[in-house]
Amino acid sequence: MDSSSKEGEGNKKVTEVKTFQVPFALRQNQKNISIISNTSSKQSQRSKEQIINQAIQFHLKGNISEASKYYKYCIKQGFNHHQIFTNYGAILQGNGKLEAAEISLRKAIEIKPDFADAHSNLGNILRDLGKLEAAEISLRKAIKINPNFADAHYNLGVIFKDLDNLLEAELSYRKAIKINPNFADAHYNLGIILRDLGKLQEAELSYRKAIEINPDFADAHYNLGVILQELGKLQELILLSKSTLESTSINQEYKLLSSLRLTIANLLQKDYSETLLSINKTNYLINQGAINTIKDDKNKNYTFAFSSFITSLYPLLEKDNNHPNSKSIPHIGESHCLSFAHQTLSISSQIEKIQPVLITGGKAWHFTHKKNNRWKDSLNQQMKNHIYNDKVFISFGEIDCRKDEGILNYAIKNDKDISEVCEKTIKGYLDYMEEILSPNHSERYYFGVPAPTREKKLLDKLDIKRIKMIELYNSFLKEEVLSRNSFFLDVYRLTANENGENNNIHMCDKTHLSPKCLSILFKNHLYQPDSVIQ
Repeated sequence: MDSSSKEGEGNKKVTEVKTFQVPFALRQNQKNISIISNTSSKQSQRSKEQIINQAIQFHLKGNISEASKYYKYCIKQGFNHHQIFTNYGAILQGNGKLEAAEISLRKAIEIKPDFADAHSNLGNILRDLGKLEAAEISLRKAIKINPNFADAHYNLGVIFKDLDNLLEAELSYRKAIKINPNFADAHYNLGIILRDLGKLQEAELSYRKAIEINPDFADAHYNLGVILQELGKLQELILLSKSTLESTSINQEYKLLSSLRLTIANLLQKDYSETLLSINKTNYLINQGAINTIKDDKNKNYTFAFSSFITSLYPLLEKDNNHPNSKSIPHIGESHCLSFAHQTLSISSQIEKIQPVLITGGKAWHFTHKKNNRWKDSLNQQMKNHIYNDKVFISFGEIDCRKDEGILNYAIKNDKDISEVCEKTIKGYLDYMEEILSPNHSERYYFGVPAPTREKKLLDKLDIKRIKMIELYNSFLKEEVLSRNSFFLDVYRLTANENGENNNIHMCDKTHLSPKCLSILFKNHLYQPDSVIQ
């Protein structure tokens, strides 16, 4: 049911794992040699090895057109050398001619079956062709020939990641690192796998090691920032984001993403003046076109949407510190936990303030899994620092109820009953939350999902299904929450009109609640469990 949302990644974003491939040199060339199409006395005097070496030197220097010309000449002359076909295959792969590249690599292997490099490169080409099982076989052959081939272990890790075999991917990257401890890309890719496995602290160490080896590794700097946010290490995140913004070697894409992260971190820390400065910086970068440098559409949409949300939210937040000694209530959730950031509320005649705890991109569905994942680990690691109150607020589910992902998308694609998917998701979500939160928080307040905002005049069939689904979701959620002796805040009833669409009265934007509705929500739409009422 997960569409692999990349909120905050990005994943996301989290940059894709990389394949590693270089041409292989016979030895350093002694002098420049030119290729002549016709046979001359000078041409005949040139050695076969010299011509091959010249091709390789052009390749190593990035002169692909000349290298290609030389390789083709060698092949036409019948030079039956494995490195010619291996390196020419690399060029064909780079030019998108994958089938021809595969043929070239298979020729290299035919000439020299024990050439590990050719098996490894063939594995990369087969991966690009979508032949993952065949790619795995080729890379295993490379490793069998040369067990200390770090690049082959690394590329096998890439294949396992594609096959969603994360544990095997982790082992492959660790083998590559054991062979070559200074393999920065292997440390980086290991960080990606560890994050996906819900081992955020280990992922942080891997990214830091990649940066130690290669201080200019921009992707590793960015992903380290993602991990720091997920671990709630806000001071470290702020320092990293500021250094990124001050760097002259970091591109505009990463500067914009870092500026947004800095905005979020400052808001979470209740530093309003720095939050405003960061909002202005982020919007300036967007207006200057930095948003167009983000290649991944999900990351681009996420960045624009989150920036717009905080820009709309900031002026609505009460910033007066009239109750400096009031107790804080942690509010865990995805972006919706920010709607009431640091606002005060009277509960049982006590004034308390709300401390947001952001689980970026978290869905209710992410907590139904039996296996650990990054959202679970983010929640567990951050909540260690938020056991100061017996109350806790919880806001997940809005992403699950979107039109293009979550419950509706999953049910339609897999021909499942929407009602059953809603019920299963909610029960799994609440089972996990109650298990994790109840030992330290005796009063648990679950927020429902807002009614959907109409974005066009005519609704399509999917819009109508979504309207009904969100009402159903909230109904199930309310029933299940109260049955578990927890509190329920009926956001849906606060925001819905007679048609089940959003009434646009209590919203900060099309998706998030306005902080102004907090007291109304608690006064008119708070449902208590029977144990409290009695």
